[in-house]
This record gives sequence, C-alpha cells and structure tokens, in this order.
Amino acid sequence: MINPKYSLTHYYHSARTLAATKNPVAPHIVNLYLDYNCPFSAKLFFKLNDSVIPKLQDKHPNQFQFVFVNVIQPWHSNSVLLHEFSLAVAKLLRDSSEKYGDTNKLFWDLSNVLFKNKEAFYDSNNVTLNRNEIYEQIYDVVSKDLELSIGKDEILKELQIVPTSGIENSRNGGNGATNDVKYFTRYLRGVGAHVTPTVSVDGIINDGISSGAEIDFLIETFEKSL
Repeated sequence: MINPKYSLTHYYHSARTLAATKNPVAPHIVNLYLDYNCPFSAKLFFKLNDSVIPKLQDKHPNQFQFVFVNVIQPWHSNSVLLHEFSLAVAKLLRDSSEKYGDTNKLFWDLSNVLFKNKEAFYDSNNVTLNRNEIYEQIYDVVSKDLELSIGKDEILKELQIVPTSGIENSRNGGNGATNDVKYFTRYLRGVGAHVTPTVSVDGIINDGISSGAEIDFLIETFEKSL
C-alpha cells in the first residue's frame, strides 16, 4: 500500500464511502501503476474508470479499492511534468480537503482529463516550450475540461521554478511536487513495477491484466480475488 496520506486523492473510494457500507473486512487493494504520457496506460485507465470499477461497485459494493500509483517513464520527457502537476494538485487538495469536498473524485477526474489530452504533451507538440511554460500549458488544457476548484496561480506556485542569475545563485531543489515524486520513485523501486500499465491485486502483480484486455475479462479477473 502507498502512504495513507494519499488516501484522500489516489484511492478511488473515499474513507467515508467505504465506511458507509460497514463491510466486516477491508476491501481488496488493486494498485494501478500508470503513466500519464503512456497510451497503453490511458487505454486501461478508461476501461477501468468508465466501466470496470462502476460495475464491480454495483455487484460487490466497496469490496475493491483501486489505487492510482504515479509512474514516471523518463523516456517521455513530459511525463515528469504531468505527474508533478497531478501531485501538486493532490497536495493542495489534501492540505485543504475540507474545503474541496470529494478530493478523491477530483483527483481521478484530473487523471481522466490528463489521459484524454495526452497527445497535447507528446514530444513534438510542445518542444518549443520551456519547463514553466509547459506547467502553464497543462493547466490551460485541463481547465478546458475540468473545474479544478484550485486557482491557476496557486497550482503554478507549487510547480514553477524561479530563474536565477549567476552560477553562485543556482538552485536545484525542485518544486512543491518533488517530495512526492521522490516518494513514488522509491516506492516503485521497492515493489519492482517498471512497465506501464501494471496492475497488482492485494500486493501481487497480475501479468494477465493489460490494456488490451476486454472489460468482462477484467471484471472476472478481479472477482477471482473474492
């Protein structure tokens, strides 16, 4: 399991939702190792988010908890910036969760929009932009499809790097998302998940689950854990 602090954003079901059913046992944990710049991650995410998770919830209420695990694939240069953006938003949601309502849904909605617009962040489509400009591009793309509830300036303050002049004034400490990036990088090294998408059920990676799997197959595969 990832750090419990991410339960306010990265878990599909909020703690309040799970508590409402009063299940005698904890749900099965399905970790989704996904990269926002990976087309295969997007394909699997849409199947799960749009069909599989809702159908499992109808058939087996709150018996599965799906967890989004950020996987940065460094050969996609924009992958780092997209994950930083989502992690910065997640941090702001956690810090003021009482203000933003259903923070879990907001994070998953953000992930959905990032996947839907992944082509905007392919190498050839923003190669002329610098790092700070790409953060702004991500916000502008996302905000066309989603009401973030967090202001643009507040998000960019977490992300953008302030330029300095002179080597003696150089800074290399990252931004407001760096600690989360480091956490997920260490977590992935520990569990040995490198390929995206990867799915584990109750801590065991299931190599039979792929982006090409049919929806009924995915549902049946998860139901085998019951």
